Amino acid sequence: MILNKILEERKKIIFLFNNKKFNKVIKLGKALLRKSPNDFDLLNIMSLSSIKIENFEESKKYYKALLKIKQTPELYYNYGKILKKLNLFNEAIDAFHEAIKLNPIFAEAYNNLGNTQKLINEKQDAIKNYKKSIELKKENLEAYFNLANILKEEKNYNEAKIFYEKILNIDNKNFNAQNNLGAINSILGNLNLARDFFKKSIENNNLSFESYKNYIDITKISKDDEIFKKLEKITLKNLNDKNKIDINYSLSKGYFDQNKNEIGFTYLEKAKKLKTQQSNFSIKSQKKLFINIKKFFDKNYLNIINHNFKIKCKPIFIVGMPRSGTTLIEQILSSHSKIYGAGELDYMPKIMEKIKFEEVNSFEKTINRIRLEYNNKLIEISGKSYVTDKLPMNFKWIGFIIKAFPEAKIIHLERNPMAVCWSNYKINFNNIGMEFALNQKDIANYYILYNDLMKFWFNKFGNEIININYEKFVLNPEQNTKKIIGELNLLWEDNLKNHSKNERPIETASLHQARGKIFKNSSEQWKNYQNFLKPIQEIFSKNNINF
Repeated sequence: MILNKILEERKKIIFLFNNKKFNKVIKLGKALLRKSPNDFDLLNIMSLSSIKIENFEESKKYYKALLKIKQTPELYYNYGKILKKLNLFNEAIDAFHEAIKLNPIFAEAYNNLGNTQKLINEKQDAIKNYKKSIELKKENLEAYFNLANILKEEKNYNEAKIFYEKILNIDNKNFNAQNNLGAINSILGNLNLARDFFKKSIENNNLSFESYKNYIDITKISKDDEIFKKLEKITLKNLNDKNKIDINYSLSKGYFDQNKNEIGFTYLEKAKKLKTQQSNFSIKSQKKLFINIKKFFDKNYLNIINHNFKIKCKPIFIVGMPRSGTTLIEQILSSHSKIYGAGELDYMPKIMEKIKFEEVNSFEKTINRIRLEYNNKLIEISGKSYVTDKLPMNFKWIGFIIKAFPEAKIIHLERNPMAVCWSNYKINFNNIGMEFALNQKDIANYYILYNDLMKFWFNKFGNEIININYEKFVLNPEQNTKKIIGELNLLWEDNLKNHSKNERPIETASLHQARGKIFKNSSEQWKNYQNFLKPIQEIFSKNNINF
């Protein structure tokens, strides 16, 4: 009688599960498990139902019970996925290894093992396991994408291209692979090929919003541009905020290219409004940070630092406000045989965030920690004598850099304040550190903070900063480059005159301009939009910022 009742209850639970009544399954299943705690099928249904309602802690409990009864590769695999969801990455890795031990040809387990290893920065192991997954399952698109994406993130662009191309061999209409091949070719300077890939991506998916964005970013839009015409026809009503933001920015850029400035600003402000709703940026917190930096150095900058090791690779920090010409200078300098252009490295901000300089007791220990951690990262990049770090926002850390790296060179770019602010204001930046550019008052006030801090650094360390005025530099690039090369104690090379032929990857918003002809009057372009930029001009005038 009891057995019959249990069987009836099991049938009811299976019926509820098949009809997706997962909360009811769990309620009835818990009661039934008290009577039949080792019921494998019931535990399995309970674990799957818990996943469906995203109660991963409960699911973990049921999988542990299942694995006590039976060890199968599938159970370990699913258990690993649950542990990954719970951010228990090391335990998840162990579970995937167990699945592979029981089934050495389990392609999906290798793929998920790679995904988990990537999350804990074991990227080389992740790459190895993605390749193993593909070896076992030749048309494993998920593993191909994971492998290609991680190679792209690691800036191994040429190998990443190979795997995106293999995706297209399997699925020749895969718009994501086409978009990513376009993005890589943009970075590598193959702009015509990049446009072709973006067009193909849009042909295969009219809602490939990333491709519209990427295409418009590298193209001077004319009134007859077919891609832009397609974008104009897209209805934004049911799209998520990210897509709306990207489309509005792209429409604004296209209209600006056609000199339709009023409608361009209409779409730009729509994008700004949406993006501001997602932002936690506070100009007050930035003011506090800049004040703390100055206080810290007023107190400590005269301290003598004893460095406990020599560095082989000397960093060249190229700093300033974003869009001040830092990419162009790096592109020129990296044409020299002894200089490796590493682009925008995130090492300094991550180190500074970690050490919390306001709370440190020992200035010398802090500076030596910066030296050690940054150098350890730098030596992985190149064996050349010099490596450029072109992260403009490192201007905040100039004092720390000079103290940590007396061997380093610091190049500061200054440019017309309105040219800088307009150039930042119109760009759709992805990184959080650029949120000051979301409204005109913030961008003007941030520039004032930057300008004040640079005056502070020049007062303390003026002889150790190479200052370049962008407007003067572009009037005679060759002569001014010779001066910089002299300051770096290097010999002139004729390659420096041919920066447009430098094939190094460029990932910044300036990737198009940095390879092209140098324009002498680009800092005057903001005047075409000056009637729309009055809040910035008013703040500058009140604070005696000349423009």
